[in-house]
Amino acid sequence: MKLLIYGIDGGDLEIMKTFEMPFVHKFIKENSDIKLTEDLFNRGWVEILTGKEGKDTRSFYMSPVLDGSHRFSTKFAMKELESDSEVVPLWKLAERKGVKYCIMNVPTTTPVPKTINGIVIGSLGGGLNKIDGIPEALVSDKKSRRFLEEKNYIVDIRIPNDDIAETEELFRQLNEMETIRTDCFIELCKKNNTEFGFLGNRGTTIVQYLSRSAIESYATLKRMRKILQGSCEESWLYQQLEDHYTALDDCIRRLYDELKPDHFIITADHNIVPHKYRASVAPFLLKYGWLHKNKSKYVLRQIKALIMKTGIRLQVAKVTHKLAPSAMDSLQEYDWNKSVAFGSNYIAGIYINDKRRFGGPVDSEADRKKLITEIRHKFNDIPSKERCGITAVSYRDLHKNGKFSDFLPDIIFEGSEGIFFDDMGEKFVWLNKNYGLVPKELFKVKHAAFAGDKGKNPICLISKQTEMFVHESDRRNLTLVYKIADRILAHYFPDHKM
Repeated sequence: MKLLIYGIDGGDLEIMKTFEMPFVHKFIKENSDIKLTEDLFNRGWVEILTGKEGKDTRSFYMSPVLDGSHRFSTKFAMKELESDSEVVPLWKLAERKGVKYCIMNVPTTTPVPKTINGIVIGSLGGGLNKIDGIPEALVSDKKSRRFLEEKNYIVDIRIPNDDIAETEELFRQLNEMETIRTDCFIELCKKNNTEFGFLGNRGTTIVQYLSRSAIESYATLKRMRKILQGSCEESWLYQQLEDHYTALDDCIRRLYDELKPDHFIITADHNIVPHKYRASVAPFLLKYGWLHKNKSKYVLRQIKALIMKTGIRLQVAKVTHKLAPSAMDSLQEYDWNKSVAFGSNYIAGIYINDKRRFGGPVDSEADRKKLITEIRHKFNDIPSKERCGITAVSYRDLHKNGKFSDFLPDIIFEGSEGIFFDDMGEKFVWLNKNYGLVPKELFKVKHAAFAGDKGKNPICLISKQTEMFVHESDRRNLTLVYKIADRILAHYFPDHKM
């Protein structure tokens, strides 16, 4: 194999250094660690797959729908870019050069594209969070789909999870999922004489979102050399973590030993940081009169809170998403005719409620810019401790030349890693009550970002011989992984014509 990319969703170099991972630790010492800084509004996997940032592909983790309402969505799939001649995904690069390839389990690839020289096996992600079995849309050819079914391939396991009772059983199933996936990938690559492979790991990110607080305490204890078997309440979890990272190390070793890539990259879409706080922009905006409640619909907030607790949220969402944009807005608790700024769940930033994008009261560009300045200054004047040291900065205007810049917030909060923004908050920032002991009973886990959240420094390890394909002028974000892949394929397969 000429090139192998192993992508670990949430892959974090510092976490991997904490655990016993002999192959990975040896690889780190003998090869190169590329320091990357990722914009957390962008979907990192799409940057790797296309070499382009979200402003040019609309690949954001969460963004407004811009359908006349103030509704937001997490949905995105690579299929949306099929007609964009400026976007050449990695599988198209391989197709153009006649390269045999296998791309497995990279988020946003479902529904998978039509292929000629290779295999694409999709993943969840991009707003697609649950499927049954192995649907046709997940695999590019029937033969590979039958092969996966015979191998008992597991597409994905996520949290919260009503099908698994115990946290230890979750760990067991996650390890099994990634072991089977690795086995399937190796066998498919060998059978098809694959020259370019890209395998995604989704299990480790679930472990880290759930156990980031325990990983932090375990790392501290290991540094202090105070680990004693059975000596603390979380000893059972520490053992589960060691077992998981041992299994991960073994998967990576087997990929490297059996596929023997000339060039090997271990990367991620982001890393995972401790999630100690939650925040909401609504209380701040309400306090200074930039956001106004629709008092006649105050009861809707109580209904929404009840929905969150009772677990019927998805069923309600399926109904409300079918409503007209104006009807959707009427169900929200804010008066959009008076509100000039607002935020959203998952968004570490603020949108100006301008007329052009949202039908709001801010009509002129001058008024929009004036509001941005006022909001930034008022927020940054708050004592640093009260705002957890984060800073409000102008954002959308910095990317105004992007094709999809309208989807970006006008203001973002720098330094907000590990602070999950939740539109249900009664104050700007509060402690994440889940950051602490991980429960043995999985039903107690009600949120995907339980004790961890996205960080901006994804792992990027490359083999020594791959360094020649990194240029000094390259931006140090995830578009670099695409550029390296493009250069390697061009180096080995320069003259192929379709």
